Amino acid sequence: MMHPMDLLYAKYNRHRLPPFQIETSIWRDRDRKFVLKKALCPDAVGHLQRLYEQAAPIRQSLHGDRLRLPEVTVIDEQTLRFDLVEGRSLDTLLVSAFLAQDKARFLGVITDYLALLNSAFATVPAPVFTESMRQVFGLASPAELEGLGPFLTPALVDLVFENILVDGETHYLIDHEWVFEGCLPVSFVLFRSLFYFYEKNKAFGLEAWMSLSALLERFALAPETVRRYREMDEAFQAHVFGRERCYRYKDRYAKYAHSVPSLLETIEHQRQVVRDYHAKILQMQASDGWQFVQKIGRRIDTYFPPGTRRRRRLERMLRRLQACM
Repeated sequence: MMHPMDLLYAKYNRHRLPPFQIETSIWRDRDRKFVLKKALCPDAVGHLQRLYEQAAPIRQSLHGDRLRLPEVTVIDEQTLRFDLVEGRSLDTLLVSAFLAQDKARFLGVITDYLALLNSAFATVPAPVFTESMRQVFGLASPAELEGLGPFLTPALVDLVFENILVDGETHYLIDHEWVFEGCLPVSFVLFRSLFYFYEKNKAFGLEAWMSLSALLERFALAPETVRRYREMDEAFQAHVFGRERCYRYKDRYAKYAHSVPSLLETIEHQRQVVRDYHAKILQMQASDGWQFVQKIGRRIDTYFPPGTRRRRRLERMLRRLQACM
C-alpha cells in the first residue's frame, strides 16, 4: 500500500510565455525530500526536456567539485524529479550580512561568488557567437561583447545568488533552467545577480547602506558596460515574458486572468516580505538601544503603573513637554 506524500511548497510560473510555463514543487516522502518540475501546458514540454538535456553539458564545463548539480530523473514527458539539496543560499548569506550591518562580510560573499564563477566553470577568452545570442540577448555581432571576457560556455543565465546553495566547502547550482548555446561574460552574470538582489531588497534600505552603483564600480563594471548588460537582460526578459509583458503579473498595467496558482504565488511572496520584516525586527530588538528603551519602559511601569493617577499625571506632563518642543 502506497503511503501519501506531503506537499511542502509549490510555485507556478504562469506569468511567463506559454512555452516556458512550469510548476516547481517540493515534496516529502517519509524522510526524503525532492523537487518536481512539471510543464503547465503542452507548449512547455520542450522547455522541460531541454532542462534535462542541459545538465550534461553543464557538468562537462565544471572544473573540480566546488560546484555541483543535483541529480535529475525523468519521471515522464511532462515531469522531472531533482534531488533536494540542503544548505544556505548566497542570497541568504548576503541578507544576513546586511542585517548585521557587516560590509566586510557582505563584500566577501560577493568576492567569493565571483571567484567561484571564474574557477568552477570552463571559460573562454573570446566570445562564441550563436543565433541564441542574437535572438535571446539582442546582440547584433560578437563585437558587442569584445573586451568583456572571460566568457562562460555554455551561456548560463541562472547563476544568481538565490540559485547557489552552500554546504560546507561545496556549492550547489539548484536551478539551471536558462542555458543557451554560445557564451556570456562572467561579469554579465555578476551584474544580473547584483541587480536583482538589490531590486528584491531595496525596500529595506539596502541602497542607502551600500549603493548599487558604487558596488558595480567596485567590481569593475563601468557605466557603459552596465548599460549594455541592461539591454541584454531586457532582451532576455522579453524572450521569457513577451515584448509587452502581458503574462507578467508584477506589471501593474498588464491584464491577466486570476487563478488559484497565481494567487498562491503572490501570497507566498507577501509571506516572504513578512519574514524579512520579522528578521529586521529581531535584529532591532537585539540592539543596545532597543534594550535600553525596554529597560526604561519597565522602570516607568514599576513606578508609574498603567491606569493609576500617577501614570496619568506623567502622561499629561509628557504631552505638555512634547507640545513645547
